[in-house]
Amino acid sequence: MRTHGIRASIDLLWFTVVLAAFGVLVSLVPLPPNDFWWHLKIGALILDERRIPATNMFGWTLPPDAPFTYGAWLGEVLLAWLYRAGGLPLPTFARNLLALAAFALIGWEAKRRSGSGRLAALALTLAAGMALNNLVLRPQIWSWVPFAIFYLLLARFREGALRPRALLLLPPLMAFWVNAHGAFILGPVLLLLFLTGGALEALLGQRPLSTLRPLAGTAALTLLALLLNPQGIGILGYVHRLLTDRPSQTLVVEWASPTPHGIANVTFYGSILVLLLALAYSRHRLSPTEALLLVAFLWLAWNGQRYVIWFGMVAAPILARLLAGALPPWPWPSPPPRPLNALLAALLFLPVLAVQPWWVERIPLPEAYWRQVWRGHPVGPLVGVETPVDAVEYLRARPGGRLFNEMGYGSYLIWALPEQKVFVDPRVELYPYELWLDYVWISRASRYHERLARYGVDRLLIDKVLQEELARALEEDPRWEKEFEGMRAQVWRKRQ
Repeated sequence: MRTHGIRASIDLLWFTVVLAAFGVLVSLVPLPPNDFWWHLKIGALILDERRIPATNMFGWTLPPDAPFTYGAWLGEVLLAWLYRAGGLPLPTFARNLLALAAFALIGWEAKRRSGSGRLAALALTLAAGMALNNLVLRPQIWSWVPFAIFYLLLARFREGALRPRALLLLPPLMAFWVNAHGAFILGPVLLLLFLTGGALEALLGQRPLSTLRPLAGTAALTLLALLLNPQGIGILGYVHRLLTDRPSQTLVVEWASPTPHGIANVTFYGSILVLLLALAYSRHRLSPTEALLLVAFLWLAWNGQRYVIWFGMVAAPILARLLAGALPPWPWPSPPPRPLNALLAALLFLPVLAVQPWWVERIPLPEAYWRQVWRGHPVGPLVGVETPVDAVEYLRARPGGRLFNEMGYGSYLIWALPEQKVFVDPRVELYPYELWLDYVWISRASRYHERLARYGVDRLLIDKVLQEELARALEEDPRWEKEFEGMRAQVWRKRQ
């Protein structure tokens, strides 16, 4: 018994190594301008005015009172509260902690199902790798842990490892989740999949039908908890509008299917291959519930890069169990003493602490990394250079004009200079499709002067990398003069 305990401790180090490495990677993800700053502004408005806004407010190309649903209002409030309490480092640290917590839960479940820390480490590596495109600081961070808890509680109840009363945690968790982020809809999806899978298993004689009663009751209570938000049942209409919004679905990369480019997407496709091999050679077989989960979340991931993270979290424990049935037992080495294992596990997390936002700028990271962020700037650590910090300071000193801006810049303007109304911003579903098409063609320098004149634009704030064609065209256009050039941003004014 003692030897087994020591060996298990060594085995767990593999899992710890992967989790610590993931913690370092998460902590070093730079903050792009798109999906943090405008959410932070809405959270600040809610804290100050004690009401949830319901209109445009910031875009000059639409009426200020154009309706807009701020479905992640609680997530925005939490971000604003953390920001006020500790500046940008505190919400950044919350992101890092939540990512570690969610993936630690998933990895631990993978270890439990496989009985192997090594196999759990492999499954966790794949899940973490395919999540790399979805780790930026934004309200989605409030969905990671609720999703993991929903999944793990339902899986363990299905196996008979939890009593029915443990499921009573899900309705109050849903009451939080439905107000924090739009991914709350995945909670009912998980319940539906486990109910359907359980019914199939009952029909096949694999479990008593009576075991579904607590699950059905929990599903009913969880659906009632959906109503505990300012929109009531209308929150489902909000999700439907978001999922069917034409500009979002056709023009935004993260809503598009994953292409085999980049670490995250390559890992996604690689995980599918590993999963197929494990299915072919494992002595374990998928249960109907596991099959439904994999098919449903693979279909979801195939339809949008922003959903790949959920497939990874669902697939990791299932994959670890299949691998345990496909691979021979690992040849155990002679184990070192247990205290050394505990010390090693603790030391593995020292680099994670070192790269937290209060200290990260003191770390001698490669210069290529520091060129991606504003280093030593008062706005905060690890803010991406694509954030127009310098240009907004220039505009604050020299305001005015009907401004055309790069989309992501609109988010930072809403936070840092709200009086300078924006042409567009990352609230994609707010603006009509035709306006987005004009934005795209202007950014590509296609009849840009004519299109800008149609809107009465007399000033531009552009990203010379993302809008390279427009930047080159303006350099040769005598009708426009450059006012300012910063790290990435340019300000142009129409000549009189």
